[in-house]
Amino acid sequence: MRVSLAVVLPEGSDLVGALERAQGEITVVRRAADLAELIAVARSGLVDAVLVAQGADQLGRGVLEEMARAPRPVGVSAMSEVREDRERLRALGVPCLRADVEPLALAAAVHEAVRAAHTGRTADVPVDEEDRDPGDMPAEPVVQAGPPGTEPDTGGGDAPAHRRTAAAGRGPDREPERSSAAGDLAGEASGAEEGNGVAVVADEELAGLFGDAPCPALPSAAGTDAAHRTAEAPGERNAVDAEAGAGGHTGPHGAGAPEGRGGPGRPGPALVAVWGPAGAPGRTTVAVNLAAEYAVSGLRTLVVDLDTYGPAVGVYLGLTEETAGVARAAHRADRGPLSTEDLVDAAVGVRVAGGRLDVLTGLTRPERWPELRPSALRQVLAEARRGWDRVVVDVGFSLEQDEELSFDVPAPQRNGAAVLALSLADRVMAVGGADAVSLPRLLRALETLPEEVPRERIEVVMNRVRPQASGVSPQAQVAGVWARYGPDLPLVAQLPWDPQAADRALFGGQVLAEAAPSGPLRRALRELARRDPEVAARATAGAQGRAGRPRRRVIPWPAPSRRTP
Repeated sequence: MRVSLAVVLPEGSDLVGALERAQGEITVVRRAADLAELIAVARSGLVDAVLVAQGADQLGRGVLEEMARAPRPVGVSAMSEVREDRERLRALGVPCLRADVEPLALAAAVHEAVRAAHTGRTADVPVDEEDRDPGDMPAEPVVQAGPPGTEPDTGGGDAPAHRRTAAAGRGPDREPERSSAAGDLAGEASGAEEGNGVAVVADEELAGLFGDAPCPALPSAAGTDAAHRTAEAPGERNAVDAEAGAGGHTGPHGAGAPEGRGGPGRPGPALVAVWGPAGAPGRTTVAVNLAAEYAVSGLRTLVVDLDTYGPAVGVYLGLTEETAGVARAAHRADRGPLSTEDLVDAAVGVRVAGGRLDVLTGLTRPERWPELRPSALRQVLAEARRGWDRVVVDVGFSLEQDEELSFDVPAPQRNGAAVLALSLADRVMAVGGADAVSLPRLLRALETLPEEVPRERIEVVMNRVRPQASGVSPQAQVAGVWARYGPDLPLVAQLPWDPQAADRALFGGQVLAEAAPSGPLRRALRELARRDPEVAARATAGAQGRAGRPRRRVIPWPAPSRRTP
């Protein structure tokens, strides 16, 4: 199988000559200076595989996502002297070998990466004995095959359960451009047999790679990953969740699956995105207080600040010593597998009106927006849906997707975080102001929503409804204007203008349920939260439980600290 290879090598390395002498079917056609140039070469469609022998510590989901955008599948392999990097990259599905590996073994890894890219499965590369966990090492000398009924050690703990290939996101209708490697793989795919989750490849295909040794069985994508993935509720619609199989899960604050998702008669939306046009219509106010109402009702709730222009969730909640929790989680997801425990470590716990709210705070400086790559955020939001009953995401106003201009290397997209959150959300709340300036802005902004956002998920919320801006009977006036000029989207709430309550809450770092629990704005937000069937059911059960109880005198007590341990 002839392979065209592009490499990133350290200065003075003779790896190219050794690789070509050892394996004549691999031809190095380009030597790139860094990862950015390597991505550009891959996306030019000139190579079948890339090898990162320098800078493997910078290789993550973002780079793999860029490689997956190439016009034809590109196999990715790497070399590193650091054991942690080798284990991390293997968990991401990238064959990574030691820097002093033999040329024949490296050639086999390159070929395996190409096959994995074309077939959409996880690359299968033997793990060096040095990389094995000492606790997993057998007391007796290592043999090639273990006793019947045991599984071979893959070196990296439970890393294979989280592997994802760069080509996994390719649609079934997309026909990659055929190369010499692709032509050779066509016979492999037609000759493969499926049985018990194992794809058996013809021996003659791998004869040149493994000498006279018998061809190993290559585990298929279903065989390696399905048994380890977490079961998800029906209707969850992101690419990672769609691959989930059966399995258990432990939430961040207790054992068992979250109550609000997947249970009989409880199809509540797991991910709620709050968005609105430019001009500060009150997106963060709605997001924070909506999440607080979820938390007060007893649902495990997480707030994610994905506003790349003006993040402010931490300020609204009085978190003065704010850190970029969302950047920390995204960095962890880009570097390797992400767990619910990782999100718990990155989040800040806040007590709100007797409930608990977990917060992934936003960027400390807006210029850090390149850290929030969609490839990593997809993993963050997918894991958040697994670990919490409700996830409320506050996103920025801009949805433009033309940042990727005609450069030699791909440019990051500042609005990619907002577009991704809206496309993955079960419920999108479009917040606009009820005045002559803000309402037209909302109408124009709704036309820019990505096509990936189904219209049936969008709900419109009008904020700061007041007679001074809308005339007598402002709610009737706003409803009439929306029915006449607005699109065919439901107007689900009209939040009244309550500046005293809003200012008191912001000044004290509180939510409205604490600063003005009986105010009109808080009551309207509570009713908006109760559009969620689970919240409404919990509110009804709580009201029935309180009926008939004698009223007790409440003794004031000093407010506890905002942070929770």
